[in-house]
Amino acid sequence: MNSKRWRDRSIPILLVLIIVSVIILVIQSFRIPSESKQVKVGAVLVGSKADGGWNESHFNGLMKASQKHGCEFIHREYIAESGDEGTFYEAVDGMIAKGVNVIFLTSNGYGKYLDKIAERYPNVAFFCISGHGKAKNCTSYFARLYQVRYLSGLVAGALTKTGVLGYVAAMPNSQTNRGINAYAMGVRRANPQAKLLVRFTGSWDNEQLEQESVVKMAAAGADVFTYHEDKPNVIKKAEAMGLYTVGYGSTNAKYSQRYLTAALYDWDVVYEKVLSDFLIGKVNMSKDYWLDITEGGVRLDRISPLAEQQTLALVELELQRIRKQDVFSGVIYDNEGRLRCGEGEQISDEQLFYGMDWFVEGVEIYD
Repeated sequence: MNSKRWRDRSIPILLVLIIVSVIILVIQSFRIPSESKQVKVGAVLVGSKADGGWNESHFNGLMKASQKHGCEFIHREYIAESGDEGTFYEAVDGMIAKGVNVIFLTSNGYGKYLDKIAERYPNVAFFCISGHGKAKNCTSYFARLYQVRYLSGLVAGALTKTGVLGYVAAMPNSQTNRGINAYAMGVRRANPQAKLLVRFTGSWDNEQLEQESVVKMAAAGADVFTYHEDKPNVIKKAEAMGLYTVGYGSTNAKYSQRYLTAALYDWDVVYEKVLSDFLIGKVNMSKDYWLDITEGGVRLDRISPLAEQQTLALVELELQRIRKQDVFSGVIYDNEGRLRCGEGEQISDEQLFYGMDWFVEGVEIYD
């Protein structure tokens, strides 16, 4: 009798213990990575790690984060986004063969390869700039540069003498377009009648075309230039021509006072956040990282002393506003007169990240 009573009492307890053990095992099996596992971090760069621009900033940010957390860091340079896709796969295959278990794909165009490579290596975590990739072991990361593009546009709009500004960009995609649009909105907030000429070069790094674009748009009246390319070729040319400039991605104290400010990422902050989360198993691979100005993912560079006090006050006013309310909110018309956002509305993150295939009022595409 006592034996039966003991069994009746013990079986439920044993079942609970078994269930708890199974749950713990399941949780641990999905922890990326295991805390006891030596993590090796990989990065794929589209250009040189010492280009003084996009690639160098990613390389340095990942190197610092890896060193801080005691991770080995491996990278590959000059891996083109298009053309011979075998080069991309060879680069990733080679890093994984060396034990890399988390890989950062640092350029937008790599997104088209993401699902295929993630499926091939289900136990490797992939982070990609592009936002593409549906596999459970990949997610996107970025920073809301458009917020400081907007603020830099305020400075540019206030300083232009002609009311015509130039913007040299590699190619149209959501990332590029939202930067153009935010900048144009800032320009027109400071100077409602101004217009922004945009010229696409079709390449992230073509010094001849970038400098040629400055010359052509300057002939059309543009006196302030910015860009979305890997290197500051536009700044160098515009400086040589005595024009105003607004930087992107990197800064240089040696430029003249006509270098008005710059829209900057802080990749050190971004990579520290993402890699730290990864190492403690906090990463949710179904949730994108998109760090904003409040989180320190982006910042506005120092502003030239050429800017007047009222311009500085406007920048501060708008900075406080966008900390609470997104740049792409309220009434927004595109450059064909269509209403894209209404009073009291805000364009969704999904649309900003994937669907911005239009340009705001005041933008003119220059051939």
